[in-house]
Amino acid sequence: MKTYLALPMLLLLGLSHTGIAQHDFPIEVEYEVNKVYPPLSIGKAELQEVQTLLDLNKHYKASWIREYLAVEVVTIQGGKVRKAVGNNEWFNSEQKELMSRADVHEEIVVNVEYIPENTLKHNDPKDLSFAVRINPDKEAAFPGGQVELLRYLKLNAIDKIPEGTFKGYALTVIQFTVDEEGRIIDAQNFWPSENEKIDKLLLETICNMPNWEPAQYTNGRKVRQDLALTVGNMENCAVNMINIGKGPASN
Repeated sequence: MKTYLALPMLLLLGLSHTGIAQHDFPIEVEYEVNKVYPPLSIGKAELQEVQTLLDLNKHYKASWIREYLAVEVVTIQGGKVRKAVGNNEWFNSEQKELMSRADVHEEIVVNVEYIPENTLKHNDPKDLSFAVRINPDKEAAFPGGQVELLRYLKLNAIDKIPEGTFKGYALTVIQFTVDEEGRIIDAQNFWPSENEKIDKLLLETICNMPNWEPAQYTNGRKVRQDLALTVGNMENCAVNMINIGKGPASN
């Protein structure tokens, strides 16, 4: 399953990069399920290689900074808050050690105090903060894996969509969450099509799915995961509004 995450989220179930391509079944309508990533997230292996603020947050703007006053890393370790402070965009050994030992289901928070790069006469210190989630080691998975997920969607929804319904860039997106028990919750039509009956059919198909195997970390901790079903043209601009990943479905 493929995943990108968050606001309106499109998640692919089952694996970290999942997508269900049309060629898997001889049907006209293209459809896939993808994971919706949090706004900022990172894999456990990637976290071990982090050296700078930009490594941890690809959206970080070093050009905004004239001078660093303090860079604080805050994590939860064994349920307790831990902090380590540095003085520039490069994480020191204490900060890296803190992140590597952080409880995987908790956010890593970074607080930066700095003097901004500008031409103001009175250049007061500023603060910025961001939080990063560690991606689960095992993605949520539909019972039977990718093939059964596609089969379920095809039988219960895709085969019932009249030919020619999705023309041009037409797309509909159903967003949903697999909770810690594997149940489908918070299903909603994030991007409606021009056919309310089809949108209702797709939403009901998602809501009626059997329980999934929930996402979890290697320590056994199970967590919620956001996913999304897309039906139609993936070149639709709505796809850019959702942080999803493309790839094979769950196995």
